[in-house]
Amino acid sequence: MRHAEDHIHIAAVLVRQDTLRRFWPHHDYPKLRAAVLRIEQRLGLTVTAAADRTAARRPGRGEVEKAARQSRVPARLVLRRAVHRAAIEAGSLAEFVTALEGAGVQVMVRQAPSGDPIGYAVAWPQERTAAGEPVFYSGSKLAPDLSLPRLLRRWGSLDPGERGRDFPISRGARVVGRARDRVARGNSDGLWNDAEGVDGIVHATGDVLAAMGATADGGPWRSAAERFDRAARTPGGTTTTFEPVGGDLRRLAHRLLRARGVRAKDAAGAAALAVALVALMREIAAWQDTHGRPYQANAAREAADLLVPAAIAPVGAAAAAARTRQVRNTRERDAALGSRL
Repeated sequence: MRHAEDHIHIAAVLVRQDTLRRFWPHHDYPKLRAAVLRIEQRLGLTVTAAADRTAARRPGRGEVEKAARQSRVPARLVLRRAVHRAAIEAGSLAEFVTALEGAGVQVMVRQAPSGDPIGYAVAWPQERTAAGEPVFYSGSKLAPDLSLPRLLRRWGSLDPGERGRDFPISRGARVVGRARDRVARGNSDGLWNDAEGVDGIVHATGDVLAAMGATADGGPWRSAAERFDRAARTPGGTTTTFEPVGGDLRRLAHRLLRARGVRAKDAAGAAALAVALVALMREIAAWQDTHGRPYQANAAREAADLLVPAAIAPVGAAAAAARTRQVRNTRERDAALGSRL
């Protein structure tokens, strides 16, 4: 059924007319996506994303309309950003809950009869049911990598002795540079056939972008983090393995977020970090292309393009500041010379 110039609808009857038996489809959405991809490639159409379980849950129609009536952003999006930031900042479940409560998020931790935590759910105070009850979302309903088992695995890769607040941002460019070298080596000689090491680096890169987007001034970091979000997840919903290089990136994101902002004197370091991240994301895009992930590759490239202003702006600001200092010093020197004369 063709409803418009840009799309069609396909309807299928699931009951046989001769026996009246019901056909129960199994994994029909992934199979449909695979069939659509084959049609797009055969007819030369725009290739859309595969059903690889990397996309975050989008707000439903009811959530969007309710948020529009109240002139606010859908609660699912607000909670996803808050939970992701708390996951980067925290190093344990207790710190995670404290960070969320500090951000104004209601948290409910589910426990097994043994007392072990098995899950959690979060709610935004502005999101209420008709009866006035909070609407809770589990972590896995926000994004595939925000479930409690994956968060516990994430926190296990952090060294408790390195959770200091004082972190020179200039070191970040060196850490990102090492990650880029590893991905580039995988692109050149195929050392990463199992993909686990690079997937860990890609996921940790998203954490670094999110950490800078939560602390740095301006929009390029936040825009790049949101665009790179899809590229940061592993297709198929498999668990990401954090190799040493990916672990270094995760520690970098953790300490950047704990630093509570980028100081003015670190503007040059922020620019160097942006340049290093742009180069890393371009290598990641090339690696995604070689592994048959065109949508993730495009997301990585677009995120790199969005981050370019963050690398250029500090350079212009530094040049302007240097020019201002030069003019001020010249005026002070002339005034001193005039007073002596």
